[in-house]
Amino acid sequence: MNKVIRTSFVMILLGMVTTLCAGGERSSARLVGMGRTFTAISRGLDAVGLNPANLALDDRDATVTINLFPIGISAGSDFINYKIYNDYFTGVPDPNNPGKQIGRHLTEADKQEILGLFPGGIARTQAGVEVAPLGLSLQFNGFGLAVVPSVRVLSNLDLADAILKFPLQGNINDAGEGTFDFGGTSVNASAIAELNVSAGYLIPVKIPDVEEFSVGVGVKYLKGLAFSTTDHYNAVIQTVGQNYTNPKTGQTQFYADSIKGNFDFLQLVAYDSTGKEPAGSGMGFDIGVSALIVNSIRVGISITDIGKITWSKNPKAIVGRSNFAVEGLNKENLDTLSKAFKGQTFDTTAFDYGLPTAFHLGAEVHLDDLIESFPFPWVVATDIHIGFNNLAGNTKIVQYAIGTELDPLAGWLPLRTGIILGGRERFGWSAGFGIHFANRFDLDFATQSIAILVSPNSFRTGSLTVGMRMRF
Repeated sequence: MNKVIRTSFVMILLGMVTTLCAGGERSSARLVGMGRTFTAISRGLDAVGLNPANLALDDRDATVTINLFPIGISAGSDFINYKIYNDYFTGVPDPNNPGKQIGRHLTEADKQEILGLFPGGIARTQAGVEVAPLGLSLQFNGFGLAVVPSVRVLSNLDLADAILKFPLQGNINDAGEGTFDFGGTSVNASAIAELNVSAGYLIPVKIPDVEEFSVGVGVKYLKGLAFSTTDHYNAVIQTVGQNYTNPKTGQTQFYADSIKGNFDFLQLVAYDSTGKEPAGSGMGFDIGVSALIVNSIRVGISITDIGKITWSKNPKAIVGRSNFAVEGLNKENLDTLSKAFKGQTFDTTAFDYGLPTAFHLGAEVHLDDLIESFPFPWVVATDIHIGFNNLAGNTKIVQYAIGTELDPLAGWLPLRTGIILGGRERFGWSAGFGIHFANRFDLDFATQSIAILVSPNSFRTGSLTVGMRMRF
């Protein structure tokens, strides 16, 4: 049983590694440092792909801004828990040979702690890399224009707790029966190259209590490099058997008399194995508005990634449709079970899939404008993000964020931090800083993983964002 558990855990870790191709608005160190708030607070190149209306706003008096290879990398998972791994998956000292590690016999309490890796019954993993080799923006007289090429590699992996309940428990009631529902399991990953051309315009309108009002639009020319998505996944396994407790070791093991299974799932995949041609192409759009109201609060609204990609290169469908009933867990029956999980792969026709469309609402307040005696700039921003689908880099789970930036040295060393609640990350605490030279050259750093300092055994996210920018 310990071998089965270790194998399952390794499979989960491998799943995390192989899906390390995931992300979002992570190439701006300023925004990441402020908890990825961006709808109202982004300026210049930071606004591209997030809220193009903010391109029309002043960006520290710069007319021309150039990005120099910013990169953001992040990975987070409910399985990144050093304490659980160290306690249950590294073995214990052999009492007969202390220099050797042997398997640990799991108690019921141990099993429940391991299953705690699945809060709400689903364990989420997400990872991403976002690179923008070069970006250029122009801003003058209430008009902003930006051109940014980028590559985003994104993935989401969701696993139902049944993947560990099945080997850990075998049955879950006194009658020796168990029902294990794998619904909610999904794998979504994409790699997309993008050329974004965005513009924002400050509209000269007279609206009561509105000082500024701008609108913006972004147009994206997309080349899909690779794509995988779970269209649906329904799988249930039922067991009948008995538990046996070894009186010497206290170890409880499950012996199956019969196992029934019902699988129905569809995974769509497209890629070019040679890497020479794109697997898909399409168009996308971003729209946004921004307004300064009552002379102190800026409100932003945007919808990003409207559009679709047609995936036509080497499209595959992985289909699982099976019902089976086997007696016991011999090698032949384990092979049947393994094939049901894997499904069968078929060639298919080109298919369309939407982009990770999302709605964003945010607000920004400069507290130093409200508190006249405050000695240096201090800004606070808050956002709400709602995805329209669960594609890679997106989620329908509402995410809230609040961030702040303090600038005690008047532009030379801005300090940032932020909190993220909800979404796929569940919780994130970010921090960052910038080193700005004469308001002409920026070097910024940020991480969403500052929580490791206060909870090193249970942190679940690792990230790093670095960016350089020149202003003229």
